[in-house]
Formats: sequence, C-alpha cells, structure tokens
Amino acid sequence: MSKRLIICGAGVIGSNLAKYLAEERHEVTLIEHKQNVAARATEKLDVQVTVGSAFDPRVLEEAGVGQADMVIAVTNSDVANLTICSLAAAFGAKKMIARVRDMALSEMVERHGRDHFHVDEIINPDEVAAQTIVKIMEAPGSSEVADFAGGRILLRSFNVPEESPLVGERLGNLRESDFPWPFVMVAINRGGKIHIPRGDDVVEARDRIYVLLPKPSLAEFLTFVYPGVRLPKKVIIYGATNTGTSLAKSLSEKIPDVVLLEENRLKAEKVAGELKDVRVINGLASEADILRECGVEAADSYIAVSASDHHNLISAVLAKQMGAKTTVITTHTPDYIPIVAGLGIDAFINPRLLATDQIMRLVRGERISHVASLPEVKAEVLELVAEPDSPITRKPLKDFKFPKNSIVGAICREDEVVLASGDSHVRAGEPVVVFCHEDAVPQIEKLFTKRKLL
Repeated sequence: MSKRLIICGAGVIGSNLAKYLAEERHEVTLIEHKQNVAARATEKLDVQVTVGSAFDPRVLEEAGVGQADMVIAVTNSDVANLTICSLAAAFGAKKMIARVRDMALSEMVERHGRDHFHVDEIINPDEVAAQTIVKIMEAPGSSEVADFAGGRILLRSFNVPEESPLVGERLGNLRESDFPWPFVMVAINRGGKIHIPRGDDVVEARDRIYVLLPKPSLAEFLTFVYPGVRLPKKVIIYGATNTGTSLAKSLSEKIPDVVLLEENRLKAEKVAGELKDVRVINGLASEADILRECGVEAADSYIAVSASDHHNLISAVLAKQMGAKTTVITTHTPDYIPIVAGLGIDAFINPRLLATDQIMRLVRGERISHVASLPEVKAEVLELVAEPDSPITRKPLKDFKFPKNSIVGAICREDEVVLASGDSHVRAGEPVVVFCHEDAVPQIEKLFTKRKLL
C-alpha cells in the first residue's frame, strides 16, 4: 500500500531512502535546507523536493505534514531531528522516526520514553554498526551478517578458503541428515556473479557463500568451513568514535585483550577513564611504530572505525601487511565498496546503509519484519510474515515460480527453525526468510499478502 512520506535531510541516508521508497511507489517529499544539495536531489531523484528548513513549521505545513503517514528526520543534527518529530506530531503526522547518533541522548530518550519526545522509533547508525561488528567477531571468517526471527535464524557469508572441506563438494551431498547442525546455502557469489545454487552445483575455493542456519549450528558450521578456527583473543580498534567506544566496551566482555587506538590525546584520556578493561593508546594509526606498540603482529582482528574513511582504509591495509589476521572497516563512502576486497579487507560496514535498512523495514510495515541489504551483489534478505490466505500459504514451495535469483531459505515455526525445501508449506503468521535480488522484492511481497477484493 502506497504511503505519504516526508524525509527531512537529503544526505546519504535521506537521498537513499527517497530513491528506494519512490521506486516502491510511495509518495515522497524530501526537505533540504541547502540549495546545492536540494538541487542535486531534484536532478537525481523522482520525488518532490522542498527547499527549506524542516525546523520551520511553515515548510512542514507546505510539505503536507498533517497528512503524512510517516515523517523521517535524518538531518545531521540529533536535536533537530527530535524537534522535527515533535513539530510533526503537533501537526498530526501518524508516525515519526528520528536518527540520533549521540549515545547519551538516545539512552535518555529510551529511559524517559519515546512518547515524551513524540518519537516512535530511534535509529542510531553507530550503535547498529558496533553490534554488527560484534557479530562478525563471533563468527570468524564471516563478512556479512544479519539475524532474523529474534536471533534464531542467522545469515552469514563466508569466503571459502582452499583448505576448506567444502571445496569440491556437490551441494546435493550436503544433506541435512548427515549433519547434526543443519544449514542451507542460499546463494553463491562466484567472480562477482550471484546465483542460487542447485543440488548439482559444486563449491569452489574463493566462492563467497551465503548461508542461513539456526543459531545453535553456527559454531559447528564455522569449524566445518574453517578447520582450526577460534574466536579472537586480541583485537585492535582504531577510533574512539561512538562506534569505537561502544564496540570496545562490548568486546572487552568477551575478548581478553582489547586495544583502542585514538589519535586525539584528550579523547584518548577521556575514554581511558571510562573503559577500565581496555588498553587505550594515543597515536597515529598510519605509523608502523604505533601499530607495533599496539601489538598488531599478534592481533586476530584490526577494526578501523574512525570518522575518516580514508584513514580507516589505509590503516587497515597497513595492519594486514604487519600481521593482523583479519581486518574490518567502517565506510560511509559507497565508492569505496568495489575496491575494499581487492585491498585485502575482510569485511566492511556501512552505518548509513544499516540505518537505511532499519528505516525501510519500518516503512514497509508488519509484513516485512526485517530486511538486510547486500549491496555488493544487489540483493536483499527479507523476513516476511505470511498473511492469512496469502498465496504463499496455499501450496508447497515447489509449486511456485519464484523470481530469478530468489529462494525461501528458512521458516520459523513455533519453537523450531525449519530449513526450507520444495515440500515446505508456509503457514499464516510464520516468519519466513527469503533471499532475493533487490528488483524482486515487490513480487516476493505479493506472495505473502492477502489479495484485497475491489
């Protein structure tokens, strides 16, 4: 169903949201106060662009805020975003979403109640990025991670090493009955081309495989893919940003040796006083002597989450050359994505993309309860809930003709995770995880939606 949406802020998140939501045929108005940014948005996006400050009640009223199904405030100012939501609520907008990056501020909003601030949802890209990196650390070798059905179904992608027992295996031989830890391979990325595997496909070294599995299967599956794998014991984090400090705090509860490297002395001293179980070092990540002081040659992972994409990329390449076993970076620059793998970076996190995924889920509503984007292969992984008498509930999966490069991977049935097969039959109300090309999302969604009579 088409919705009337107002997006405040035409930065990376705002413009991406406007693009995706317009493609899904929602009525979108984008408000931006900078003339040059607004002009660029007008040129590139098929949406209504209003030049002005969303702080201004007149601008909001002109944009039709009183009839809006949702107002999404994603400007660069946390305070502005919360204020915009309060103004939108006063005009009668139905639902308000605010991006809030400051950890203390977002915690205060949650503590006192979102209703007090007239906000329905808080989106914190930095905190989501930190949580995502923790999941990568818990699954050594993975490069993309997402959890579904409240954490009961996991998506993980892995680059298959030459020594893996998977190499040369025909998928039809990897039957669930042979493994006490079930999994299903939903896609293979081979040479930059994605395809849905069939039983006669053979796994090759350097394939990137996308796997869905119940949470209890993860540890055994890791051991199968990477013989001798172990959880990291030493991690170096570069950048005392919101993401960096949150990540250091979380990992210090799981990993014995966590080092936080920060270039700004005052910031390093402040964080050192807050993180008692983390060793904080003040210095430049681009200097080999500083990395040696951090013990980079013994690091299981080097994680670069500073505010500079360029410094993150360069320091991670240097750390890898000096002995760090794996490297992870955050990047806000989409142009970096194609070159990251070629430089030996093991995983990259785009906080803005994660925030966009969260907001897209909220806009799409209850039928799509979670979404994870895989921009490198132009795919999405969706958690959908089948409506009563929707097409997907009427016959087994083998009787459907699904769009190209799409597959139903798993079904959450009461207390059980069912890995889908052709004989699986989806029941109304069950969360179902689907892997598909991004262009196929509308077709997939129709299968889970009850057709309304005219």
